Amino acid sequence: MSKRIKKFAFTICVFISLGLSGCTKNTTGSAIFDPYEPTNRKTHEFNKSLDRVLLRPASNTYVAIIPDPIITGVSNFSSNLELPVMIINGILQLDMDGVSKNTGRFLINSTVGLLGIFDVAANLKLYGKSTNFDETLYSFGVKEGAYTEIPFFSSNTERSTAGLLMNFAVNPYGGVFTGARDAIPISAKILDLMGKRHKYSNVIDGVLYESDDSYAQSRQIYLESMRFKLEGKLDSNVYEDPYKSD
Repeated sequence: MSKRIKKFAFTICVFISLGLSGCTKNTTGSAIFDPYEPTNRKTHEFNKSLDRVLLRPASNTYVAIIPDPIITGVSNFSSNLELPVMIINGILQLDMDGVSKNTGRFLINSTVGLLGIFDVAANLKLYGKSTNFDETLYSFGVKEGAYTEIPFFSSNTERSTAGLLMNFAVNPYGGVFTGARDAIPISAKILDLMGKRHKYSNVIDGVLYESDDSYAQSRQIYLESMRFKLEGKLDSNVYEDPYKSD
């Protein structure tokens, strides 16, 4: 076994162990476990300001000056770069169907699709299966822990935060993007984020700037969608009436 494979296996084991032991246990029985709410709300206001001052105007400018085919190509390229990590997660989850689909998409789009700029696999009706380290930790029995809002990354739980750290630690492109080329994946991700911010601007603006409590609304949407993806059912208990008196 090569040193790189050993290092990768060790990293996976460390982060799974951290995930298993590092999430705060919900002893309240409540569907909304938010013991850090005062701090989370401050972080939410920071993220909201960042969106208002930087991300929203930048996304509008990006879409206004860049032709649609280039925006689509950048988004495709960024999505293609995420597939190897999804393949790793599929292997850890023993989801061979997902591994097969994501591997097929990656091979086709990285070659015929010119490094993923063109989504040739979709034209062939070959679609991937989105997954991440949060789902992997869930499959290992790790509880979600407390709700957390992270600077720049918005809504998360302690488990998904561990997943984010794992995503940064596992670099399948070591030796591919080096030196100045290291900026390519990051730049593509940022541009893709700006494109998506503009695409879903009505929904995002409605939550952040038109709701009575944007923090509670963001938390509700995140917990509902996360739990539905993992458990396949909606949890109406995450709704909290902003007008309810204590």
